Amino acid sequence: MPFKLDDYDISILKVLLKDGRKSFRQISRETGITTPTVKARFQRLVNIGLIKGVYPIIDSEKVDYANNPELRSISLDQQTNNENRTKGKKSRITNIEKNIMIKLKCDFCGGPVAGQMHVLKFGNYERFFCCTACRSDYKEKYRGRIEAIKKRHEEQEGLTDAPL
Repeated sequence: MPFKLDDYDISILKVLLKDGRKSFRQISRETGITTPTVKARFQRLVNIGLIKGVYPIIDSEKVDYANNPELRSISLDQQTNNENRTKGKKSRITNIEKNIMIKLKCDFCGGPVAGQMHVLKFGNYERFFCCTACRSDYKEKYRGRIEAIKKRHEEQEGLTDAPL
């Protein structure tokens, strides 16, 4: 007898299709389903073979081909094949090599991050900037959010480190 997906399964799958990196707790918050139920449903979807795995989809436009010329021809072939298959979605690079250079955009002004990058780390996040001015302006603009994320991260770390 075929397995029939219910509303819980569908809502979990929809969240995972948007971002497969989400934790069971994040999925729970978005769907309104308890975390243990999300975990059990996910495991069941894996066990029945519907979910085969979680894979990164690498944005080939981020690869700096000027500094990785050996990847250019491989990726162009893959991109052509993938564009025919995915109709405009980002292509999947399968040949990952050591020292691949990745193009970054400034998280504040959107300009290219060239030379020395300026990094802001808070919670589990990293933001990349082209200059110290952009980093400072970002910190000022999003100060409240950054502090809330730091506080939440510290609380979660405190819960994980607490003795049983």
